[in-house]
Amino acid sequence: MTKHSKNSLQICLLRLFHAKSRETQTAESRWHRQSRMNFCGICGLVFGFLFTFFCGISSADTLAATSSAERPAWLYPQTEVFRRRLEKIAARGISFTDYHIHTRGGMTPEKALHREADSGIRSAVLENEGREWPLNDNAALAAHIAAARRAAASAGKALPVGIQVNDRDWYKRLDPKLLRQLDYVLADTMIMGETAEGKPQRLWLPSLKIPDADAWMEAYMRHNLRILDEPISILANPTYLPDGIAAQYDRLWTPARMKTLIEKAVRNNVALEIQAGSPFPKPAFIRLARQMGAKFSFGTNNFDDKARDLSKWFDAIDAADIGPADIAVVKLNFR
Repeated sequence: MTKHSKNSLQICLLRLFHAKSRETQTAESRWHRQSRMNFCGICGLVFGFLFTFFCGISSADTLAATSSAERPAWLYPQTEVFRRRLEKIAARGISFTDYHIHTRGGMTPEKALHREADSGIRSAVLENEGREWPLNDNAALAAHIAAARRAAASAGKALPVGIQVNDRDWYKRLDPKLLRQLDYVLADTMIMGETAEGKPQRLWLPSLKIPDADAWMEAYMRHNLRILDEPISILANPTYLPDGIAAQYDRLWTPARMKTLIEKAVRNNVALEIQAGSPFPKPAFIRLARQMGAKFSFGTNNFDDKARDLSKWFDAIDAADIGPADIAVVKLNFR
């Protein structure tokens, strides 16, 4: 064997030795890492048990929180608090229907039905009607109704379908045959008068200026009563006030004005909505409306497909002692 061959053999043997050493070290390293992980895992379980035992944290709550993070956005989080509040309402004989689910911002009739099946809170879908809104003609209205009916048929469930009317001549402008296919009509009072450009004045816009709140309130009261004379089923967000004068609520919404509005709603069989997330109506109005025989509906008024906090519903029921007889049987008032 030549000197060159001997050197080559030595080099190969050295490489083989080092490779084997590295393999052995890697295996030992993996074993140590796995041991540390197992030890940490055991410590974590023990700590979790002790923390739960001493702090009273329910494993069901932990699991609910984990599963809530993985649930679709349009489903209500199934927390223990939410379930308890629903059970309390059910014990009073009350069942919810959300009549204010807009098919916008990613929300669909199919998602509304999924939410109903998951939560037990019945769904009803609508969309905005008006010259400047999605349902601006008979063709759009027909497509809206058809989409809801298809989703309901596919799921084998009932899904009430309605519209939110924003033009005051809606019942004259739209095809009566299409309107009679609806299950309900909802309206609010949040569009009144015209802008300087001749457009309908949207009262929630920050550009609205009200220099004389008392004079404005007189006109607004007449506006409320005109809407209650339309063949609507639900008055949404009753006693709403624009941001600029909302702080004067108790002064502007006098008992006399509240009674006049409630009397008209009762006479025309219009339900008064309790809307999730809205500060209106205030508890005093809800209590007075119940005393005067008004009926209530519930709504969320979504802008996307995310489930909204329903605390307002639960709190209103508790504050006004609302029972099953106070819940509206919502139906179409258009003839």
